[in-house]
Amino acid sequence: MKIAMTHADLPNESTGGVAFQAHYLANKLVNAGHDVTMFTFSPHYQDCLYRVHQYPNTLRTSKFQPFLLAFHLSRTNFAGFDILHSHGDNYLMWGKHPQVRTFHGSAKDESAFAVNFKRRILQSIFSYLEIVGTWVADINVGVSEATRLRIPVISEIIPCGVDIERFKPAQKTIHPTILFVGSSGGRKRGSLLAQIFTEQVLPKFPNTELWAVSDIPLIGEGIHNFGRVPLETLSDLFQKAWIFCLPSTYEGFGVPYIEAMASGTAVVASPNLGAKEVTAQGKYGLIAEDDQLGNCINNLITNPDLLQHYKEQGITRSRDFSWDSVTAKYEQVYEKARLLRR
Repeated sequence: MKIAMTHADLPNESTGGVAFQAHYLANKLVNAGHDVTMFTFSPHYQDCLYRVHQYPNTLRTSKFQPFLLAFHLSRTNFAGFDILHSHGDNYLMWGKHPQVRTFHGSAKDESAFAVNFKRRILQSIFSYLEIVGTWVADINVGVSEATRLRIPVISEIIPCGVDIERFKPAQKTIHPTILFVGSSGGRKRGSLLAQIFTEQVLPKFPNTELWAVSDIPLIGEGIHNFGRVPLETLSDLFQKAWIFCLPSTYEGFGVPYIEAMASGTAVVASPNLGAKEVTAQGKYGLIAEDDQLGNCINNLITNPDLLQHYKEQGITRSRDFSWDSVTAKYEQVYEKARLLRR
């Protein structure tokens, strides 16, 4: 099958999770025998098994990149492809079929949980464009039921994938370690976790460390800031940490949760929609309100059996998100979209 896939950027120029998801899926489809071309602003790089059609990026700010991508996609001739798969910004792709659109969350929720006023306004605009995008596509896919809650016309649920060959259990550190991956501010709330760690965890367990993979360093005793790291380092941190904590107010899915699970690392999360769905309402990871996050972390450190329970539960759960499973589901959706247009 000849597949055209679209996303604004690739992992070589992005820290966003959707870029990685589009990249991994494209590579898995190539491994499955398909011919894939990615339409993007990013250049081809060594990890790409697929072709890259690079659009010129004439904008100075990435905030307006989606509008430029939509314009380029509307002017592209996709006649030679069997299927079009967009990971966003397809609202001008009228008359281009068969077309699948994946929603990796909801702009409406992004707007609701944004702490920056400009981001809130921009995401509000995108929420209306998402509605148009559902009209344009033949099949709309959501990565979670939480996403379908906001975009009810989604007909298929295909979760995000995790590389279970890279993110897999390994030897943990001797002393307790907690991993955080995300921004220090905004909805990821790394600064909140740093405060909870220094005030509630460290006094009880002085040898515990908080590892932060964040845009801005987290402040406090016992905190080790790694900044932005390559994938190899990230997977190593997931494997060595005892606990992964992401107190995000909103996740459309929450890929770091399943990366932690696959690595045999216990998950502690705030009760956001994505976390509750990925952990099956707390079966495969601990869900805690802000005033209980510190207690949950301390209980895991204190109770080796409880920690081991959530490690094993997470490993079991992560198999539901293997790339082989996700890719097979997309292949079925592609065939369904093609039949709709015959």
